[in-house]
Amino acid sequence: MEIRRAIPHPKFRKIVRLFEERRFDLGSMTVNWPVPARPHQIIDIYLEEPFRVRVGGSSMRRVPETVVVGPQTFSRAQLSMSGRIHVFNILFQPSGLNQLIGVDMRSLVNQDPAASDVLGTSAVRLGDKVRAAPDFSARVRATQQWLDGQMERQASPNGAINDASALLITTAGQMRVDDLVRLTGMSASQLRRLFNEQVGLSPKGYARLIRFDQALVARRSAPERSWTDILHDLGYYDQAHFIREFHMFTGISPTRYSGDWENIFFPGTD
Repeated sequence: MEIRRAIPHPKFRKIVRLFEERRFDLGSMTVNWPVPARPHQIIDIYLEEPFRVRVGGSSMRRVPETVVVGPQTFSRAQLSMSGRIHVFNILFQPSGLNQLIGVDMRSLVNQDPAASDVLGTSAVRLGDKVRAAPDFSARVRATQQWLDGQMERQASPNGAINDASALLITTAGQMRVDDLVRLTGMSASQLRRLFNEQVGLSPKGYARLIRFDQALVARRSAPERSWTDILHDLGYYDQAHFIREFHMFTGISPTRYSGDWENIFFPGTD
């Protein structure tokens, strides 16, 4: 698998965390992987055949060529891919989409709509510009030009929510909400209300997703590590607590984390 990454220009870093591109050829092989709960907000732009997805008990359907993926709070979907894979990803800051287009992020939790349903005709322009670009660097430039135009239409990002969510990411979800309240200077209710609107989840719920995502990343990075070692590093109370969280976010126990689950992509970390 070929993976390319680029950090955005400083002007856009309050909105976008990373640009990423994945490219590989599966030939006649089909690879399936379930999607666990995850905190990310992403726009995927398919440059080859899009993945197929099954949500719940539905039949497989083709993913839109440009799709917005909001935070996922449980394992609701399974992806299937085959042939030539080439996808360009825009990985947003936790409140990035809210600041960019003014969307209430609660509407995108556990959703993966076509980008045109969220961004309107602007999504078509973005997709066309990215697909017309000859290489990854040009795709990044085209995306940043699009971002520049979008940002002119929106107010400046809310620094407090950006900073609070960034701290949760930096601490792998282990920062206490009381400390966020103190550092932002907001009341607990104000922080919760704005965080829900701009990130899609409460600070506590978002912290749990980040910590769990980091547990899966740690296991992917070092498969020989025991779950016990990982859960202690990430501050879980005990093994029973971790197992409950694991089942809530994947629908399985840690001992069943094998097979298709090992195919999972982790944006920005693989």
